Amino acid sequence: IYQMTRGRVGRRWFGGNVGFVTTTGRRSGCRRVAPLVCLRDGNTLAVVASNGGSDGTPDWWLNLQHEPRAELELHGTRHLVWATRADPASEARVLSRFADEFPQFARYRQRTERVIPVVLLRLR
Repeated sequence: IYQMTRGRVGRRWFGGNVGFVTTTGRRSGCRRVAPLVCLRDGNTLAVVASNGGSDGTPDWWLNLQHEPRAELELHGTRHLVWATRADPASEARVLSRFADEFPQFARYRQRTERVIPVVLLRLR
C-alpha cells in the first residue's frame, strides 16, 4: 500500500514516521527492506533495533553492521544513508524519547534481556 500510494498511506505507526531501510544481505548480497519507526535526532534519523522485544538481533541491523551504506525511503523520498551505532549518551537520550513517544516500546524493552541498540542514519 505504501508504494502504491507513494508514501501517502502507511508512513505512520502509532504517531511515528515509518522509514523503509534497504540494506544489503550480509550473506546473500540481496537487497532487503525493513520498515522502521524513525525519530529525528539533530541532523540524523534514529531507529532502534528492538525486533519487537525479541531476544534475537534484527537482520537489518546485522546487515548494516556488515555494510553500513543503505537507502532510506521516508515520506516517499529516497535518501542514501550511512548507519552507525549511537554512542552511549545519544543511545540513552534516544531510548528515552522512544519510550516517551511510543509506550509500546517500553514493553519491548521488558521482553528481552539484550541491549537494544540505537542506530543513527546519516545522509551521505
